[in-house]
Amino acid sequence: MALAPLLPDSEVTDAQARLREAGIANGDVLAQPIAEARATTLRYQAFLNAGGPEMAETTELVLDGTTPPLRLRLYRPRSAPPGPLPAYLHIHGGGMAVGSLESLDRWKRELADETGFLVVGLDYALAPEHPFPTALHQVLAALRWLRAAPGGNGMVEGTRLAVGGDSAGGNLALSALLHLRAAGEALPALGVLVYGMFSARSDTPSHRERGDGRFGLSTAKLEWFWSQYLPEASLRQNPAAAPLLADLQGLPPLLLQAAALDPLLDDTLDLARRLRDIGARHSLTVYEGVPHGFIGQTALLSKANAARREVAAALKAAFEG
Repeated sequence: MALAPLLPDSEVTDAQARLREAGIANGDVLAQPIAEARATTLRYQAFLNAGGPEMAETTELVLDGTTPPLRLRLYRPRSAPPGPLPAYLHIHGGGMAVGSLESLDRWKRELADETGFLVVGLDYALAPEHPFPTALHQVLAALRWLRAAPGGNGMVEGTRLAVGGDSAGGNLALSALLHLRAAGEALPALGVLVYGMFSARSDTPSHRERGDGRFGLSTAKLEWFWSQYLPEASLRQNPAAAPLLADLQGLPPLLLQAAALDPLLDDTLDLARRLRDIGARHSLTVYEGVPHGFIGQTALLSKANAARREVAAALKAAFEG
């Protein structure tokens, strides 16, 4: 697929101006100490999360079986019928080093409201304090808990489960699916992979043409993230950490979404090409004129809402088809 022109949508330009006027910016791990970058990101997320639908119930709980303990947040929409619900676990981005349960909070509420399903977020352990494979083990623990444990409490119908993530969360979602497949465990009905951070390479056309930081995410930031998550350079060739290198046979249907103004674009395009070559079930949408991270701006960008509606439709097809 030819790379799209490097032109942001007018909505993106307007959104960036609104953020500047509000004095809001995302955290910058290259310019700030990690604690400050995380705090700045939290303020940025709070701005984007304002508004959106109210939930019938928002429940937080801690899984004590992981180290460190893992906090989950379950969003039950007002549109849901009584009783246990199908569940979608979404894993936030942030290069495995920033982000929290607040990441995409509005998006998760909107998705729950639109589908009538339970949407679940998790506060996985971040690098560099907790490098690979801690976060992956926590994602697997969350999936196993959702699948096996809570149906009796009226929240989760564990037989209808999907998993997804954006950016670093896309990496963790795909890696978790590969791990479950290799272990012979039941697989979720759907994987949702949004502009995933699937490999540590930086020599692709999208890196060369989109990696200078003008659209936000840069090759330099990605290199920093990988160095924190994988302190041993040899791990960059480990398919469990860089799932674009893995055998992709035997996975559930995958929904792939990408942003055209993103240095990671080729990771998704190459993943789609490999899936197509083996006849794996998948769909791919490249959203033109938007940068990495755009899905969190549903209050500002029509394409963020279009991407969310696409996820909602895929979940409905997976759970109700």
